[in-house]
Amino acid sequence: MFAYRLKALRDVHEMSQQQLAVLLHYSQQSVAKWENGSSLPSADVITKIAEIFQVSVDYLLGRDLVVQESGAPYLTSHDLVLHLITHPSITSLLGYDSTSLNEQQLNQFAEDVLAMVLIASKRFEPQQ
Repeated sequence: MFAYRLKALRDVHEMSQQQLAVLLHYSQQSVAKWENGSSLPSADVITKIAEIFQVSVDYLLGRDLVVQESGAPYLTSHDLVLHLITHPSITSLLGYDSTSLNEQQLNQFAEDVLAMVLIASKRFEPQQ
């Protein structure tokens, strides 16, 4: 979750890996490794990243789905869908146990739901 959220925060703030690396006194390659999930920064660096992007460490680590930024409760549509697919009323209605899914499976599930919503939304685009 950290890798996904770090990249999403960078993208939302229109910050390059190099720009973040300079702020953290690390290399761009280190930031790339964090974003592709091949390594994690130290707790101190995670705290610094949270400060830079004004989010909680819990949000960065995936312990909290909600981020309060610019008045929006969710940073990305992925976060909103992740919240929805793990909500007890949705899981019971659709008959699956989200707690049995690992982080990778939950993220893939969220991506699949987003893809389906995009396909369905084409039906409601204004006719030109």
